[in-house]
Amino acid sequence: MAGAHHARPAGAGFVPPHVHGRWGAKLMMAPVWFFVMYRTYHDGPHHFLHKHQWEEPKYLAYLEEVDKKYGTSYSTDNMHHH
Repeated sequence: MAGAHHARPAGAGFVPPHVHGRWGAKLMMAPVWFFVMYRTYHDGPHHFLHKHQWEEPKYLAYLEEVDKKYGTSYSTDNMHHH
C-alpha cells in the first residue's frame, strides 16, 4: 500500500528562516565569496579575456632570448597566438 500524502503545514505554507540560520548562512558564505572574488581577480584575465602572462612583450622577449641562447625554438613554437 502506498503511504498517505504528506501533511500540509499549517498557515500559508512558507516558513521564513530563523535568525540563527540567516546569520549562519552569511557567516559561511562570506569566505566563499571572498575566495571567488580573489580568484577572479587573479585568474580572470586568463579565463575570461584569454590573456596569458607569457604573452606580455617583456616575457616574450625573455623567451626569445632563451631560444637564441640555446639555438632552439621550443619556448615560442608551442604558444597559442590569438
